[in-house]
Amino acid sequence: MKRFSLNLIATFLAFAAGLATASSWNSKRAARAEMLTFNVREHCPPPPAQIPMRTMPAMTVDSAPAELVFGQGRLRLVPEQVLLRSESRRYDIDVKYPQISGEDDPFIERVNQHLKQTATDKYQWPLNLSKEEIINTRKSLPGLFNTVTVTYEIGLATESFLSIHFLGYSVAAGAARSTQESSTVNYDLTSGKLLKLSDIFKPGSKYLEIISLYCNDELSRNTGRAPVARAIAPRAENFDDWYITANGITFSFDSCKVFDCLEADQSVEIPFGELKGVLSLGIPGKFKITYP
Repeated sequence: MKRFSLNLIATFLAFAAGLATASSWNSKRAARAEMLTFNVREHCPPPPAQIPMRTMPAMTVDSAPAELVFGQGRLRLVPEQVLLRSESRRYDIDVKYPQISGEDDPFIERVNQHLKQTATDKYQWPLNLSKEEIINTRKSLPGLFNTVTVTYEIGLATESFLSIHFLGYSVAAGAARSTQESSTVNYDLTSGKLLKLSDIFKPGSKYLEIISLYCNDELSRNTGRAPVARAIAPRAENFDDWYITANGITFSFDSCKVFDCLEADQSVEIPFGELKGVLSLGIPGKFKITYP
């Protein structure tokens, strides 16, 4: 009788262990499936099974940008939206971008065309997938769509300057990968010119050294970790994601570039006062800068 009881107990324990193992495996599989559709920022992601959870900025991509009146009441920045969805081709697209209205100016029209093209470029990849890629996605991940969602925020808008910060994410179902994107465009509205960072600083000034030092100090202070030296060195390509606000210039940094994916993505705002000596002479007027 005692041997029978021991055998019964052993059988029950083995059965319970099997249930726990199956439950654990199923929960891990469900968690992984959920991770594939989570809104994360990942420019250089590890293998799909290890996709890290990365938080979005304060503004979510579902935000609906409000219409803005600027340029002393002459101009309006109006949100436009592209909504595309296809069950058969497995894509779901929601892209918002701004357009300027109020004046029939060729420079304004040039800016509008560039803003529209910038938005269009962000959602072309799911429209151009091959038939084979679509079939493979449908078979392997039947509930998942190739997704692109983009919105924007206005950094600064004056009668002579416009700064737009695009935020978005995409899900490439076939690659089992999610990516978050941050990109910026800055315009001189008096010429329709897309501005580079060098356009707003005095030629020959040490502005990159100032930016590099300030961002290095802030990133180190904010994270307690020193950024990768080459990624924060005073080179223009390290600071090409920038936009203007009422208070200064904000630079965005991909964590996988500056922290080897060990931190969340970062941004640093440099107050105008820190850049007073190196900004081009006409810039304070365009930006409506009032120095402290």
